[in-house]
Amino acid sequence: MRIPDHVRAHAGLILADTLGAILAGQAQPEVQAMAARHAAGGVPLLGTRLAAPVPMAAFLTGFAGTAVELDEGNYPAGGHPAIHAVAPALAEAAARDASGEALLTAVIAGYEAGSRVGHAMRLRPAAHPHGTWGVIGAAAAVASLRGHDGARLQAALELAASLGLATSATASLRGGSVRNAYAGAAAQNGVLAVDLLEAGVTGEPGGIPVVFGEVIGSAFDMAAYAAGQGRWFILESFLKRVSCCRETQGALEAVELLLAEGRIDPGQVAAIEVATFASAALLAERAPVAPIAGRFSIPFTVATRILRGHAWIEAFSAEAIADPATRALAAKVTVTEDPSYTARLPGERLCRLTLRLADGSRRERVVCGTPGDPDRPLPEPALREKFRRSVEPTHGARWDAMWEMARHPDRLPGVSALFEAFKA
Repeated sequence: MRIPDHVRAHAGLILADTLGAILAGQAQPEVQAMAARHAAGGVPLLGTRLAAPVPMAAFLTGFAGTAVELDEGNYPAGGHPAIHAVAPALAEAAARDASGEALLTAVIAGYEAGSRVGHAMRLRPAAHPHGTWGVIGAAAAVASLRGHDGARLQAALELAASLGLATSATASLRGGSVRNAYAGAAAQNGVLAVDLLEAGVTGEPGGIPVVFGEVIGSAFDMAAYAAGQGRWFILESFLKRVSCCRETQGALEAVELLLAEGRIDPGQVAAIEVATFASAALLAERAPVAPIAGRFSIPFTVATRILRGHAWIEAFSAEAIADPATRALAAKVTVTEDPSYTARLPGERLCRLTLRLADGSRRERVVCGTPGDPDRPLPEPALREKFRRSVEPTHGARWDAMWEMARHPDRLPGVSALFEAFKA
């Protein structure tokens, strides 16, 4: 299927944004430790001077890409398709020095294949979407780069269906940073699926609706799956400005609106009440135990934004999580579900924040969605600035040229130039 020019152009933005998230994640100590442990030669790891075998490179890249919660997502798909496609595509493209055009085509193929499954399935409430249907996108991206035809692609996806993870949605809420490994494991298993296919292993015929409708999920809509062909889910992506879970960002948007009208004195805050839809209301922990738990906590996210002036990577460091003033303010934030807001999903994602002050006054804002949503896209200069903030700390002034390469991969004759430019 021919990919329209406007789809490729938007996919270039998604790729650049995802590469920025990967490089920001590469600076995290646990990511660096894993990369050092598994650097055994092979293909280059983006943003480092290390190399690893293709499957491990896919894992390490996916691990880095979710480490600071900056990667894109997709509401219709119900998760984060880009990192699951980009991580294995980078590793496979590096192995064959594919063109930038082939890399971008593979990313789009993986994004669409994973999103179709995510959109058609009903994920079990206890499961986290990372690592589940993303393995389908990973396998599709690798199969694209290896030139497999439609029949072989379908065989790879049926095989990949049995290699998804059973993930936990509450791991991150409880401080389990294993959640950051989910996408990397799916990326690695996507490579494995295509390798197994080429070795003569077969998947379960028709296994996609079985696994994703009965095992990992509770239902699978075949009509929706069929209708997803050619929908271009990638045009419906959302992109973040801050380093935390998307479902915390409605409250953050309300805080930004209040701050635009006047300063919030933390010492004068009596209470902050947040009412939102059901899935966001689960992010109510007021005393997170680890950085990842802070990124999935509306109370902490609101408190760290008010006290630190931003919700960027450093606002969720171990030191920030332990800060007594931030924890004291977070303890004043309550989060509840408003059933009327839940009923308005998926069309509207509403959040109401009420700020109650010590003098008895109150300030309130209701927001629908947040900047970066499909209907409120971030302008390209804002995404370029996000890339700078992600990349400049480790790569300095080179970030500008790196953005241009990532933004326009179709101009690259070979991805080796990309990996060379992105070295630490």
